[in-house]
Amino acid sequence: MARLREGASDSDWKRFYALYEKPILAFAAARSLNETESCDVLQEIMVKMLRGGFSRFDPAKGRFTGFLFHVARGCVIDAIRRRALWQSRHVSIDSSEPEGHSPVLKGLADAAQNPADAAERQGQMALALVVLQFLIDRKFFHAKTVGLFRAVTFEQEDPREAAAAFNTTVGNVYEAKRVVLAKLRSMLRALDEGFDLDQALAR
Repeated sequence: MARLREGASDSDWKRFYALYEKPILAFAAARSLNETESCDVLQEIMVKMLRGGFSRFDPAKGRFTGFLFHVARGCVIDAIRRRALWQSRHVSIDSSEPEGHSPVLKGLADAAQNPADAAERQGQMALALVVLQFLIDRKFFHAKTVGLFRAVTFEQEDPREAAAAFNTTVGNVYEAKRVVLAKLRSMLRALDEGFDLDQALAR
């Protein structure tokens, strides 16, 4: 992150893009944007970061993920407003919408009412999913171990039901939760300090 703030190399930039591409797309999609709109938001954010976004980040004011997804939230709201404007110009005279029931306006309201801390939480969740897949790809954990962790944490399944679904014991469910959570927390801390995924894995 320090290198990105001071003038990053192509390698630094590629690592940053690879790390945050999927979380940003997931964040945009979760706010009702379609695939094209989400990709537009991603590109808009990356351009903003290249044009001085990194220099505006102040570590003393909070985590980088909070800052980045606050920027993302603003871009998403702008995208929803552009969609609303486009639809307002292409409304059929034969179509009607019950008063106060515009899905576009509802989406705008939903996106606008979330504070920066909510954006950070959603961004952290999307980033956590990227990290978990990375751990599987690097064979740090078996897919089954990560699946048990996701079942009892993200999906809030009962440990006994998760054990039955994965054909294992409840003890193994709790052990999977313990070891994956410990590594996930460690890697998220490292990423927040500016390390990339490979460096975070080695810490």
